[in-house]
Amino acid sequence: MNLTIREGHPRIMVRPDDLPALRRRAATTHAEQMQSLLKLAAAGAEVGADAEAGAGNDYAEAIWRLAFLHLLTADKSHAGIAIDALRKLLSLEVSGAYFIGARRLKALAVSYDWMHAALGDELRREVGLKALQYCQALYDSGEIEPDCYFLGHAINQMPFVLMAGIAIGDEIDGGGGFAGRAREFVADMLRRWDRQMPCYRQFLQGDCFQQSFSYTCTYVGEFPYLFQTIEAGLGIEMYRPNAWFANVVKWWTYALRDDETFIRFGDYFCAVPPFENTQYFRPLAAIASRYRDGLAQHWVKRFRLGNAEPDQILFEERPGVPARDPNDDLPRTKLFGPMGVAIARGNFGRGGTIASFNSTPLYLHNHGHRDANSFTIYHKGDLAIESGAYDSYETAHWYNYYIRSIAHNTIVIHDPQEKFISRGKEYSNDGGQRFINEPHFQARTFEELGLEAFRDGRIIEYREGDGWSYVCGDASNCYSKNKLKRFLRHVTFVLDWPKTGSVALLVLDEMELTRDNLEPRFLLHTMDQPRIDGDQIHIEHGAGGLTATVLLPHAPRIETIGGPGKEFEVDGKNYPLNRELPGPHTPGAWRAETTGGQGRTRRFLTWLVTANVQSAGEERPTVEPFASGLIVKDDDLAIVLGRTGQQVKVGAQRTIHVDLAI
Repeated sequence: MNLTIREGHPRIMVRPDDLPALRRRAATTHAEQMQSLLKLAAAGAEVGADAEAGAGNDYAEAIWRLAFLHLLTADKSHAGIAIDALRKLLSLEVSGAYFIGARRLKALAVSYDWMHAALGDELRREVGLKALQYCQALYDSGEIEPDCYFLGHAINQMPFVLMAGIAIGDEIDGGGGFAGRAREFVADMLRRWDRQMPCYRQFLQGDCFQQSFSYTCTYVGEFPYLFQTIEAGLGIEMYRPNAWFANVVKWWTYALRDDETFIRFGDYFCAVPPFENTQYFRPLAAIASRYRDGLAQHWVKRFRLGNAEPDQILFEERPGVPARDPNDDLPRTKLFGPMGVAIARGNFGRGGTIASFNSTPLYLHNHGHRDANSFTIYHKGDLAIESGAYDSYETAHWYNYYIRSIAHNTIVIHDPQEKFISRGKEYSNDGGQRFINEPHFQARTFEELGLEAFRDGRIIEYREGDGWSYVCGDASNCYSKNKLKRFLRHVTFVLDWPKTGSVALLVLDEMELTRDNLEPRFLLHTMDQPRIDGDQIHIEHGAGGLTATVLLPHAPRIETIGGPGKEFEVDGKNYPLNRELPGPHTPGAWRAETTGGQGRTRRFLTWLVTANVQSAGEERPTVEPFASGLIVKDDDLAIVLGRTGQQVKVGAQRTIHVDLAI
């Protein structure tokens, strides 16, 4: 590959011709950020390092900010403060560890480029060689995996390897065996992007991403660094041909709750709140400015950032693009097809319900859960929750409970003979969905995404009507064939019921078991202890409430499990969190398990209605069979579930007709 690295400096994310406009922006629309940088320079890098205690006090973040200040001012004193810190960073042992290696490499790369002349020949060479050593260390540590282009940590290293390689170019000839390595690193990062990009595009073209809503930021948050570095340093256009990148805005918009956290789906990482986290800000700001995206701009205006001046000045255009409120024109229901996630919202503001359902078609081990055909409900509090918490990757709690079906609002079927083995080790028998180990424990390339081995759940039908949406998930393939032949879950989201801004869910489960001695259990997880009243489960949390009425089977058996020492119980054993967790985690402590019915063919029908905890109870809903289906009535609402398209007159003020899939 013939790489043309642009002559002159700066090269990283900024061209020399960009500097006048960048400086005007820093002096006018971003004057607050400029004053913050000047304050850091006045206080010194020691203070900046102390402020970054969580980053290990290696001065890397302070150097990044001070080098950017020098780029804006060309003031030798600003370079001098950064250089003092840089010498301390240079004295540290080279590390390729996650976070540490990339953070330090970023500081070294921008120092080399943004303070190119100020460093002088000797120090500049030392910085360049050290940066190349860090590049190699990221390969040696396995953070840049050799043959994995789907998920993995490589994306978090790639922008900074690119920055170092582009900044150095051909300027270092020899020394430690690194002659010509800068170009090699750049070429490999471009090759990697070509392999990884189709994986990202596959999902983002459908407005979603192949990770949880929170973990998306650890991947997509690096795109602006990559795109801008390649455009500025190599002259290769990136934003326009990869415009699918902008679709992440809808993925986050539909999942954001009014407590400024996301719907829980997969591993939930929330150490830094979204509107204080540059990993969210950077892509949203870049999307708003580069694609003139008003919805992205709506969220950009919500951010409360500190010590993130380079990102704000580089990526945010102010006043820029007019903001577009999601309530103005976004439909309240949406299917994110590639990830099999359906969401229904009462509104995009405060006080409305957010309900979700998922049956993801691709098996995901890395931060994914065994949760096909599960749902969550949030309404002024956490009501039907995904329980457990991300206490770290592959802990006992993570492997035996948090990622497992038992921790989700789905169906489990306990078979004492079943073994759950992942990556060569046996884990708890939760009665839920199986692990995959062959050909790998997850797909590694774009080509492997299509392998039958990684097929998981699937959405077989999705429809929207006037004030409702319907989704059918098929999780039959997710369970052992020795216990379950078929599991369809039909979910009807009813908007503005029982009040404007609320969403109610009618959940119909159809199962075919392999033998008579198996008992499916319908799980409903809660933060606090639920109250059981006959066939109803009453849940309260915060200012919200939820009533789940079990309409089928008749005379259901409902048991509650939880409380101290049983919060995360699986098959008689509790798997507690391994540490106290900061941030807005919602591990819960209780679940209600519903069983009932006979034979190998079973149906559960559950009507879930949100309300404020102060709301008085109404008459119980009812279910009536008719020739080809069921009619559920609740006050002046009727929902007709059938398979023949037959229109049934029910005399309700509001009637919803749903033709069930297959």
